[in-house]
Amino acid sequence: MVVMKGLAKSVLTITAFTFVERILGFFFKIYLSREIGAIGMGVYSVALSFFFVLLTLLTSGIPLTVSKSTAKNGADSGGICSAALIVELITAVLLSLAVLALNKPLGSILADAQSMALVIIMLPALVFSGVYSAFRGVLWGEKKFTSVSIVELIEQVARIVACIALIQLFRNKLNAVALSMCVACAVSAAACMIFYFCGKRKLKSPKKYFKPLLASSVPVTLSRTTSSLNNYATAVAVPFLLMSTGLNTEQSMYVFGSCVGMALPLLYLPITVVGSLAFALIPTLSQAYANNDKKSMCSQIEGALKFSVIVAAIMLPVFGALGDDLGTLIYGNTDAGIFLKQAAWLLIPLSFENIASSMLNSLDLEKKSLINYLIGAAITYIICFCFYSRFDMTVFMAAFGAGLIVSSVLDVIDIKRRSGMKLSFIRPLLISIAATYPAWLFTEYVNSIIHIKLLSMFVAAAGGACFMALLLVIFGAVDFEINLKLRRDKKPKAEKPIKTRRAKKRKNAIA
Repeated sequence: MVVMKGLAKSVLTITAFTFVERILGFFFKIYLSREIGAIGMGVYSVALSFFFVLLTLLTSGIPLTVSKSTAKNGADSGGICSAALIVELITAVLLSLAVLALNKPLGSILADAQSMALVIIMLPALVFSGVYSAFRGVLWGEKKFTSVSIVELIEQVARIVACIALIQLFRNKLNAVALSMCVACAVSAAACMIFYFCGKRKLKSPKKYFKPLLASSVPVTLSRTTSSLNNYATAVAVPFLLMSTGLNTEQSMYVFGSCVGMALPLLYLPITVVGSLAFALIPTLSQAYANNDKKSMCSQIEGALKFSVIVAAIMLPVFGALGDDLGTLIYGNTDAGIFLKQAAWLLIPLSFENIASSMLNSLDLEKKSLINYLIGAAITYIICFCFYSRFDMTVFMAAFGAGLIVSSVLDVIDIKRRSGMKLSFIRPLLISIAATYPAWLFTEYVNSIIHIKLLSMFVAAAGGACFMALLLVIFGAVDFEINLKLRRDKKPKAEKPIKTRRAKKRKNAIA
């Protein structure tokens, strides 16, 4: 119970900060899409997907390993942080040099030549990110979620301010956007170092920590790098498949930017709280697993899986019914709205896979997570290429969803084998799917009867979410358990020994 209360508090803290961060990012993306347009968003998305491959190679496994090691034994944090810092800096420099040396062959792989120039501009961000991830791992492992959240919020604010300022200074707006990434990473690295050293933490000798650090982080790095490579491959394959239908490069970038650059990121907004839970759960679940506390493990896992389904289900009708209007309102792009409406159903598999894969990492099943992800990705590509010359974004969304579902099912099988959890999330999942259609119709109806557009969208969104939540409660997808403990208001006072003896003497005398 104490663990769950602490976890709930951590989730609320992270969610509050992440919500603010996502809202800022949301408005920033609106600003960005209007400044550089759908084609610019497509070019930038391709560059960013390649940059994230480099970033994942650098930072994916290290912070998780540092976090888990710190959670298990805080005394090792100084030494493992030093080892992580050295490994990160060396790797960042080597990656940067490799990209500069191979920029021409790498650039030929990208769907647009300008994307490679943006990647080169963002290279200094790798060094700053390496410093940031080493210190962040310790704060994460010590469950200093507020500190980590503040740093991430600072990074978001720095990114927005720097981007707006640089766009005013540079003629090439895409270059300004790429450069703002370096500024933001430098600021976040400095902020994370301040939080680390202000907590009276010190760096210690890293000699005995290099081997365990690399042994634990490499599988995670390979797993997450594969994920980033997949995103990069998607950024190349989707425009290629679109061109197979007769579109030119500019048209394919427009479609890709409208869907992947604009519509899909909006789906991650409502599941912010699920991401917060995944972030808070890793050190807590790792600790329970290290202590072989299966009761705590199962309780955390089952509750988190149910929660991920409920959160996604409540927001699904809103995006499904109002997606086209939201895209037009936010981006001024009708196609983005159409894509958002078509992709609304992805909320549930996105949310579920997000939390399930995080649990595998907490349970030392990183290799299983990688295999499951690869199987899901393979299914996505197989479906996409089956529609060569007839491909469109509807096919992509169906293929993407199929891959997520397969990966999620495999994740659950592995989690059950490791923890022995019950499949109690299936009932709320089925109820959520069944309740989606009536909630969707209700949201559309409310939106149609109010003629003031902004007001109708606001009322329909609130009403649709509340109606969906009500259906979930009525049909038992959400359980409310109220434990009442009856206590006496006042305990009878014990008689003093002297009075008790006197009372006994009087009783004997009367007898």
